[in-house]
Amino acid sequence: MHLGIKSKQVIGVTSIVAAVVVALSLLNLARLAQVSLGESQARAELLADAIYHRARDLVGAADPAAALAGDPGLRAILESSLYSKNVVFAAIADVNGVVVADSDRSQEGHPLPPGGDLAALVSRSPLSRLVFIYSGQGRTLEYRQPLLLGDREFGSIRVGVSTLLIRRDLDRSLTPAIVTAFAALGVAVVIAMLLAQVLLRPIHVIRSGLTRLGRGEFGVRLDLDRDDEFGEMGTFFNVVSDRLAADAKAPLDPAAREQAALNYARKLAALSRLSAGVAHEIKNPLNAMMIHLELLRQQITSPGGADADRAQAEQHVDVIASAIRRLDEAVQGFLKFSRPEELHLRPVNLAELIADIVPVVEPEAARTGVRLVVDCDRAPDVNADPAMLRQAFLNLALNACQAMPGGGTLQIVGAAVRGRRASVSFIDTGVGIKPEHLQKIFDLYFTTKEKGSGIGLSMAFRTVQMHDGEIEVESTPGGGSTFRVLLPQV
Repeated sequence: MHLGIKSKQVIGVTSIVAAVVVALSLLNLARLAQVSLGESQARAELLADAIYHRARDLVGAADPAAALAGDPGLRAILESSLYSKNVVFAAIADVNGVVVADSDRSQEGHPLPPGGDLAALVSRSPLSRLVFIYSGQGRTLEYRQPLLLGDREFGSIRVGVSTLLIRRDLDRSLTPAIVTAFAALGVAVVIAMLLAQVLLRPIHVIRSGLTRLGRGEFGVRLDLDRDDEFGEMGTFFNVVSDRLAADAKAPLDPAAREQAALNYARKLAALSRLSAGVAHEIKNPLNAMMIHLELLRQQITSPGGADADRAQAEQHVDVIASAIRRLDEAVQGFLKFSRPEELHLRPVNLAELIADIVPVVEPEAARTGVRLVVDCDRAPDVNADPAMLRQAFLNLALNACQAMPGGGTLQIVGAAVRGRRASVSFIDTGVGIKPEHLQKIFDLYFTTKEKGSGIGLSMAFRTVQMHDGEIEVESTPGGGSTFRVLLPQV
């Protein structure tokens, strides 16, 4: 099922809120379980102390078992145990485990099966206690206190506490937490939908404007009065739209009209590649976030293994944080690529411009064993922004050096060509480009390098297009590549 950015944002925010609510609910339930177990242990201790002090005076009789069983005061204390919260029995058993006196008279004379250790459960970790209480059909834990006859153990006082009764109390306390959780999820969904609506509105406006431009409407303007990056994109869109409208109104001869249409088609193609690249870069981190949010939710709700669960949960949080950073880098790259820049055009000597970048390229060429050959004396002047064009040429030269890790030759050749255009060629003897990659090398974020960003060639392509130029690429796998930049002459 295909999910849009709005749906993913709503699901993501809701999942985070749900994970937080579940985690807090579990922590609160674990705390309540600790309190309930502590109170039950305190009641058992108090009851055992009362039984011990009453029984201490009776075990010295000739028949201590009969004295204990027939004492009305001890009987009253044992029977009162049934009114203590979570306590199910109180008894005195001999060393063989046979009941001497019990809150339930029918159990006297019968063996008392051993129960779990209440103190051991109280000393466990919070999540481990919670899992123990909710596992199975309920268990009876015992608080035990030895009963001495002189220095010899005559028997033991045993007070039973039911985990089933403790579980019932915890279930009652869950009702407010469940109501709060559903309320929080409902609020999260509403807020996420409103937030998505606000954040995605500029994208819908820009898409609508592009659709109208694609239908041939000129003079389209976007109303994005914002002080953020979307506002800058809206301003840039309006500038491009006004320029296209002015070009459409100007009288053109057939050749000029054909060239204008070609330039317009190239700009739309570049915009399409840019949009596809951004969508790809945003889709992958979003999918990673959705997967690890689900894993985090399962990790929090799974029973047992508190320390391991916490470590794995932290690992999922790290992956989500990494995906968020990747989203930020993708958006920043998109904004850097699409943000309008003002061209400062003036006549530029291409030979001098290439000479400026040679000192920067030579160290990279020397590092990889590349021989640099420059022949730009015959290159004519062009009307350009020297800073932007210098950076574009530098990106192309450095990319060529990196394509020759085992050494080779890089030629930078400038010349005048037909149609009053200037040509600057970057010819390397590197590894070449695979045929299936040729159509993607100028796409934003596309790279075949292990540590590449996929921005350098895209920025060079954008700069050349802003100067009404074009880049031609020829490459043979294993036989090198040629990047040819064509720019209008002055």
